[in-house]
Amino acid sequence: MASRRTLCSTLALLVLFAGRVHAQAWTTAQQGASWYAAFVDHAVTDRTALWFDGQWRRMGVGAEPQQLLIRPGVQRTLAPGVRVAAGYAFIATAPYGETPIADPLREHRTWQQLTLAHRAGPLSVSHRYRWEQRWLASLVGADDVRTPSAYQQRARYMVRAQGDVPGLQFRGRPVLGFVWDELLLPVGHGNESVRLTQNRIGGGFGVPIDARQRVEIGYMNLWNALPARRANEVNHTLTVSWVWTRVP
Repeated sequence: MASRRTLCSTLALLVLFAGRVHAQAWTTAQQGASWYAAFVDHAVTDRTALWFDGQWRRMGVGAEPQQLLIRPGVQRTLAPGVRVAAGYAFIATAPYGETPIADPLREHRTWQQLTLAHRAGPLSVSHRYRWEQRWLASLVGADDVRTPSAYQQRARYMVRAQGDVPGLQFRGRPVLGFVWDELLLPVGHGNESVRLTQNRIGGGFGVPIDARQRVEIGYMNLWNALPARRANEVNHTLTVSWVWTRVP
């Protein structure tokens, strides 16, 4: 019961904090988007697993390019409910939406993370702490001349709670319900040690295909601060993900 109260308090504070940030907007662009993704967590030994996620991010329902993300990695289980991971990511960002960037952006990234998982009554709860090193370059002009890379660092924290939806099944397997929130905080930039520049909050349902696969369909509200343009964007996002999990 104490764990459930702690979880509810944490989620309430995250939602309240996100709402206060929204209220401090300069100009705000409200726009629709859709993210299509594949997530793979595939065990190769009792403690080691390969990780991969690829995401095709669009504005509208696939109408306008937003981002392409490819992120492989390796995970290691240290103890029940405790995992560490590290990997690489490539991200291609296009000018999109009502407040577009001036030029397409290319990013190479390394990342490390710690994941802690536990039960809270009928719910499974995970906390993910991720640290990123980012090298970003713009493609300028008709010839897509690449500018010198700029280095940034970022911390991320995500909490997710999920559980079976009572009385709801597909192919004899329970349908999953989930809610989550993630904070993204660049570190050591803009004369500030840490600042919040993005919040993602969402929820949805996971429909099982078999024991290892499911399709997750949900909604995400993504708030993104754009200081250079003195604007915020709020992307109301449809999320569709294929999830593959193979545990030892």
